[in-house]
Amino acid sequence: MASRIDKLIDQAERTNEAIRNLTALVLPLITQAAPPPVKRATAIAPRIQEEGAEAYFDALRGVVQLIEDTPDNVRRNNPITTAKKVRSTAQKRNDKMQSQAFEMANSALRKTNGQLRKGKTQRDVAVRAQKELKRMKNGSKRSTRKGQVRKTARRAYEGPRKSGGGRRGR
Repeated sequence: MASRIDKLIDQAERTNEAIRNLTALVLPLITQAAPPPVKRATAIAPRIQEEGAEAYFDALRGVVQLIEDTPDNVRRNNPITTAKKVRSTAQKRNDKMQSQAFEMANSALRKTNGQLRKGKTQRDVAVRAQKELKRMKNGSKRSTRKGQVRKTARRAYEGPRKSGGGRRGR
């Protein structure tokens, strides 16, 4: 690892040297036609650039040295870099049920060759999978009231109740 980092630093230093050489060639051309305040400013520009590059590479080498001096076990056990999300048992169970629900929905809405049935979209598969998941969580296959008539509707159809042993003794 250290050799790759050293190569990258060397390459960056070579690039910086090439930029300095190019600046040394171009700067005199620019300053010839410039007013006196610009000429004074450009006179100190190479020194500023040199000091900035030196500070940058010193800091870069310091970071590399710090990484190299850090023991491997500390780098591996660093909680910042290796934080893993802990999933609860309920989340895992829900994922498994959702996977089963999608399998059921896909098997119902796709042909044997894998194409969706005519008029069906992936949205239909997802909606059906959500319904299947809800049924699986509730533990029932279908609604038990299918085909039944509500009591209030039956009473309205049958008419008033016959009087007899109610709570108030009618």
